[in-house]
Amino acid sequence: MSATMRIANARSTLLVASLSIAAFALQGKAEAARRNADGPTRDATIQRCSAKAMAEAPVIPESNGFRRTQIYNNCMLEAGFPP
Repeated sequence: MSATMRIANARSTLLVASLSIAAFALQGKAEAARRNADGPTRDATIQRCSAKAMAEAPVIPESNGFRRTQIYNNCMLEAGFPP
């Protein structure tokens, strides 16, 4: 293999690696921006749904908290957020 070919292969490899890293970084930035966009709203919804679950399903030693979990999950889903 000639020196020119080795240089071309090295440059191609470097270019592919650079593009992969850039795509990964941009994806992370987009995800962070999306999270920050609904952050305060989601935080407020978590607080509200937690309070609702605690008020509607007090802790009973015999139960494993299933009802409280259901109330919280349903509240979050109704608000448009994943539980």
